[in-house]
Amino acid sequence: MLSRREVLAAGGVALAGGVAGCGGSPPSPDATFDAPTTAWPTTGYDPQATGHAPAGPHEGTVSWSVSRGSLDPPLYGALAPPVVADGAVYVTGLATHYYRPDDFTSPLAAIDAESGSVRWVEGFPDGLSGGPAVVGDDPGIVVVGGYDGTLHAVGRDGSSEWTADLGGRLGTPTAYGNRLYVESGNGRLHAVGSDGNRLWTADRPGALELLVGPDEPVETTMPVADDRGVYAAFTPFEREREAVVVLGYDHGGGRRWRTVLDGRYGRSPNGLAVTDDTLYATVGGTVYALDADTGKERWRFVTGSEAAGPPTVDGERVYVGAKNLYALSRTDGVERWRVVNEAPPSHDRDPTELPYLARPPVADGRVYLRTGAVDAADGTRLWGGDADEWLQSGNYFAEPYYRRPMASPVITEEAMYLTHAHHGVVKVA
Repeated sequence: MLSRREVLAAGGVALAGGVAGCGGSPPSPDATFDAPTTAWPTTGYDPQATGHAPAGPHEGTVSWSVSRGSLDPPLYGALAPPVVADGAVYVTGLATHYYRPDDFTSPLAAIDAESGSVRWVEGFPDGLSGGPAVVGDDPGIVVVGGYDGTLHAVGRDGSSEWTADLGGRLGTPTAYGNRLYVESGNGRLHAVGSDGNRLWTADRPGALELLVGPDEPVETTMPVADDRGVYAAFTPFEREREAVVVLGYDHGGGRRWRTVLDGRYGRSPNGLAVTDDTLYATVGGTVYALDADTGKERWRFVTGSEAAGPPTVDGERVYVGAKNLYALSRTDGVERWRVVNEAPPSHDRDPTELPYLARPPVADGRVYLRTGAVDAADGTRLWGGDADEWLQSGNYFAEPYYRRPMASPVITEEAMYLTHAHHGVVKVA
């Protein structure tokens, strides 16, 4: 019997796209994004996940923190990056086996951005596997992906608005106007309206699934979207992780292109960002720049680490964290500067050992790194640091988070908000 690899090579139908919708092609969604200075509404800030906001804080110290154990249910498991909207910080604790392996209950919490008081906490018994996204306004909803394949929409008061059963382990959704895009752990990209109506599903395995069965689970990352369509990335097979497949679709779910990237020093698809003409992708420890219209590779930069975090982009540079933080030229991928992580490898409880894997927000010529900022032009440290006393305190085990960010910051014009692997949710202002 042919192996999967031989079937792929011989048939030429690997990862062929099949689209299942609800009768006809849905209209293109409203793409309006107002670039707020007082909010960070989705994980990547905007639908393109550039992480580039118009304003951010100039300096700061810890203003308040909400500990993991102070909530009910508590913020156990890996913490997703927060989002900020209408004066509230929304954060989820993701279902993992590191904490309470027999209990997958995951929280979605709303915290007052000014005072740090907890407005409400909702528990999801079947677990959450993706971070939140805020969709719409007046008042809008918060949407999170479930470990059981359910997409949950929650009102700003914590009440359930709707659910959509999509199947597979869902990641973090991307909001694009009145539409949500989310990838699932069975290798599918889903489009859902802000009212919960399922619009279409792009089936990554396609016809191949009929030959060799479903490939579950696969590794995914958060999709990104622009006026051309939506982009997604998957690790093809659990047992044969030789590459990552990046796919471009139009907003009706039709495939535009497909590109296969080899994952130097690692195989996980760790993040995407798209600009006017280029899609940036991190795969393992490699940063790729692809033509957004065709998927053709333009350049690559190898960090030398097993993993690199999601990229952010401003008008001149691409910023990505690995063992170090790198600033790369958008045009050719040449390194412009780096912030060297000089933390000494003292012992396995030292959080400063961990690489820079969070998405680094950028605004006003500053790149935000953990609890501080560096100059976007040359990487000079402006304020903050990796080894603040409060950052290292506590009974902290680094190993479960080695491939996850220790601190995941987002910014508004007045403050930085972050989820921290030990300290919970923190405001720096």
